[in-house]
Amino acid sequence: MQLKLLFKEGVVMFKEKILHFSTMAEAKANQCPDSIAAIHERFEDEETIFFRLNGLKEGPAVWVQAALHGDEYDGILACMHLIEWIDTKELKGSVTISPVTNPNAFLAKSNGHPIDQVNMNRIFSDPSMNSYSYRYGRWLLGQIMDQTDCFIDLHGGGHYLEVCPFAMVASNDKEAFKQAMRLLRDVELTAIYECSEQSKGMFINEVCRLGIPAVLLESGGGLNWTNEAVKHHVQSVLSMLAQVSMLPAAQLDNPRDRKTYCVKEITELRFEVDGLQLQHASAGTIVKKGDVLLEVMSYPDFLKKSIVNPLDQALVLSIHTASSLKKGEYAVMLGKIEKK
Repeated sequence: MQLKLLFKEGVVMFKEKILHFSTMAEAKANQCPDSIAAIHERFEDEETIFFRLNGLKEGPAVWVQAALHGDEYDGILACMHLIEWIDTKELKGSVTISPVTNPNAFLAKSNGHPIDQVNMNRIFSDPSMNSYSYRYGRWLLGQIMDQTDCFIDLHGGGHYLEVCPFAMVASNDKEAFKQAMRLLRDVELTAIYECSEQSKGMFINEVCRLGIPAVLLESGGGLNWTNEAVKHHVQSVLSMLAQVSMLPAAQLDNPRDRKTYCVKEITELRFEVDGLQLQHASAGTIVKKGDVLLEVMSYPDFLKKSIVNPLDQALVLSIHTASSLKKGEYAVMLGKIEKK
C-alpha cells in the first residue's frame, strides 16, 4: 500500500476499538501491546486528548504533536492520518500523538490561547509565571518528558504565512542534536535550521536541554490545510520512525531529489506601515541582495512600498501572504545561505 492511497478524497477513517484512559500514567501502566489508546488528560479544567499507539514489540518512545499554535491546521490532519496509517502490529515501541496540543487556541482560530494570547512556542525565554499558557506549557513538557525518547513538533504558517518544508533542530545538547540530524537523513526538506540555545525559548530547545532529540517540522500555511503539506508531514514522520527501525521504510511518492540547505542564521523582517499587500515572493525560493520580497500599498498615504532582501543570498523560509497587513507585523523569515 502506497502512502498516496491514504489521502484519497482527503478523508480519514478512524480505527475502531480504541482504549480510553484518564491519564498518561494510567495508559502507560495498563495499555496492552498492539493497541491504540485515547488519553483524556485535564489541566485546570481543560481537556487535551492524546493518542498512544503501543507496538507489538518493545522499542523507543516518540512524541508527535501538532497545533501548538491553534491556527496551524496541516499538522492536525497529518496526526490523524498517522493514527490511521501506523500498524501497531509492525510498530516497535510507542508513538504518542497530540493532534491538537493547544485546544482552546484551535477552537478560537488563533495562534495563542484566547485567555492570554501567549505564543506557546516562546514561553521558555521570558515566561510569565501568571499566564495560563506558561503553566500549561510546563505541564505539557512534563507529560512529554515522561513519555518520549524523541520529540517531533509539527507546524505550519498559520492564517497569514506560507512556509516551505523545512526543519528546525535544537542543538543546545550536542548528542541529542546529532541524533535528531540522523533522524532527518531521508526526509525531503528545503532547509534545516540549527536552533541554538538562543532561539527565543522554543519548545524544541527546552526538550533538547533535557537530552531528548527534538525536531520542529514546518509545512503549509494559510486559512485551509493543503493535501501537499499534510502529506509532507506524514511522510516526514514515517521516515523518521523508519530511521530508528520502529517501522518498515515507508514507500514515498516523491523520493528525495533536491538539495537541502543548512541554515545557521535567520533574519526576520517586519512591516513598517499598515496597508494592503500587492504581491509577494514564494516560500522556498532563493533570493539575491536587493530582490523584492513583498510589495505593499501603505495606508492612509496610498504609497507603494517594497520590502527587499538585505542579505547577499538567502532562502525564503516563510512569508506573509494575507492581503491586509499591520505595522510591526511579521513579514518574512530569511535563512542565510553561503554562495557556492
